[in-house]
Amino acid sequence: MIIPSQFSLFRDIEKIVRAETAMWGPPEFEAYTFLIHFAADDHSGDGMEHLTSTQIIEPGALGEPGVYGSALGTVAHEFFHVWNVKRLRPLELGPWDFTRPVSTRSLWIAEGVTNYYGHVMLRRAGIWDDTQFLRRESETITGIENAPGSRLMSAENSSLSAPFLDDAPHAQRTNLANTAISYYPKGELIGMVLDLIIRGRTDGKSSLDEVMRRMYDEFYLKSPNATYYLRGRGYIPEDLQRVASQVSGYDFTYFFSHYVRDVEPLPFDEAFAYLGLRLVREQAREPYDAGITLDWEDKASLRIKSVRNYSPAEDAGLQEGDEILKLGGKNIKRENWLVALSRYKQDDRVPLFVKRDRRTIQTTLKLGAPERFEFQIQEKMDATPQQKALREAWLKGRMTN
Repeated sequence: MIIPSQFSLFRDIEKIVRAETAMWGPPEFEAYTFLIHFAADDHSGDGMEHLTSTQIIEPGALGEPGVYGSALGTVAHEFFHVWNVKRLRPLELGPWDFTRPVSTRSLWIAEGVTNYYGHVMLRRAGIWDDTQFLRRESETITGIENAPGSRLMSAENSSLSAPFLDDAPHAQRTNLANTAISYYPKGELIGMVLDLIIRGRTDGKSSLDEVMRRMYDEFYLKSPNATYYLRGRGYIPEDLQRVASQVSGYDFTYFFSHYVRDVEPLPFDEAFAYLGLRLVREQAREPYDAGITLDWEDKASLRIKSVRNYSPAEDAGLQEGDEILKLGGKNIKRENWLVALSRYKQDDRVPLFVKRDRRTIQTTLKLGAPERFEFQIQEKMDATPQQKALREAWLKGRMTN
């Protein structure tokens, strides 16, 4: 096993910087500082963008599995904020008016689209290959499509709900796990689908890259200053809709109405078909969770963090905070919870013991149809040379001729 070093970190950060400046063009500053702290405490983690620097905190040590890749992912995300957020910004994010709540419908653009490009740039920089990139986007699709809140909360409403969702402490019990989504992954998927539709409908002559550059040009470089201390002016989601329509020659009114402001599932089939790809939905290896999400921060016990609405767990009367003791008469551990549950099948009635406060309660889980599914982006066997060329241009950040 090769242990990553600070020298390989420097090298890969340079690749990311070059990939992102290749898209946007040279930045307007002479120097940029990455302040990266490897806390090695298993809980600290943050990334915060500034005009000419970023502060990044990783919870592990540089040489630990997964930490190096996580750091590069955060670097790609935060450096993209040089353009998208710190300069090209939502209307409400400067100039500031602290006499009113600072809320915006555009965080799915500011953060979600940045999430998308953070992953794209790892591919364009050569740090990820095609398989790694498509696997990561497949995981994001799986998370959003399996989230109950994805059918209740739109990307814009998720943006408006940021003070209640974005790393906020929840001292009181809430039902947010069943009713909310994050604008980070939802915006990421909207950005990806928007990019692919633009590429497909223009035969690869344009892309979301061009949309973002035109937005930057219009709202930051060429707009009159909105205030004495901040260059340019802010945008609203309708501005992105307008510019995307202008760049593609395709009216995106329906797209924004149904997929951004409403909760309809994104048109993955159309988007991926342009590139000779398809989205496959498969039953997970462990197809049951009974509607239970575990509290993984509780290392000492198998404690329930949330219960999904209309699930076997809700029907069995389980609650947040219950500690699972036995399943089917056997002691259960967090490491084998899903495996043990998935040994049962539809219509089985499974005895369950939980501890609630000082009482031990026995109940029964009645399993229904399989609940857990995974999504995979796969290549179509009959993909045409044109579709393959369009795919390669997308993954490498190019336009087709």
